[in-house]
Amino acid sequence: MKKLLALSALMLALTGCQTTQQAVVEVKPQPAECYYYGKSEMAAPNWICNPNANRDEFIREAVGFSGNTAGGIAHQKNLAILQAKKELADQVKTEIISKVKSKVGTLGVDGAAGASSATSAEMEAIANVQLEGVEIIRSFRGPDSYFYVHVGLPRDVFKQNVENVIAAVEEKSPATVSTTNPATNKQLSDDIAKALGEM
Repeated sequence: MKKLLALSALMLALTGCQTTQQAVVEVKPQPAECYYYGKSEMAAPNWICNPNANRDEFIREAVGFSGNTAGGIAHQKNLAILQAKKELADQVKTEIISKVKSKVGTLGVDGAAGASSATSAEMEAIANVQLEGVEIIRSFRGPDSYFYVHVGLPRDVFKQNVENVIAAVEEKSPATVSTTNPATNKQLSDDIAKALGEM
């Protein structure tokens, strides 16, 4: 019996010392789709680089960011908001002007041959038009000390913004909008809002 117990203890000891080799699989991290502006090696949320993901509620979106400033975090956030709104406004206003030109058949000033993109006179005309109804979707201060703000232009206020831009262009660059008939301009606004909403 003692021999059996000694043999069992020896077998248990040998089994416990036995090593098993397992294959080590090295998993390489997938490259991120987006990185922080202040730390290019650190992955960031995708909305920072691709803000136009929520197309159901917002017709257009943009992101603004601001580095660390001496004015404090509130100042940093305000700078990021201003940049985001500017990016959004530039995007929307240029698209509206291009659609105005294609809808009214004007290529350049006074119908002269030109491109269908906005001219400097048209961009000057809409420079001071503020987009109405811009909403902050999210904001946060990243680990890189930059402040990020994601803004969007809701679909339900887009038509009003189209009308405001057309009115500004008509006032300052009347050659672009060849008619001053309010009913025609209203129809033009509706057509453009619909066309841009389907993009």
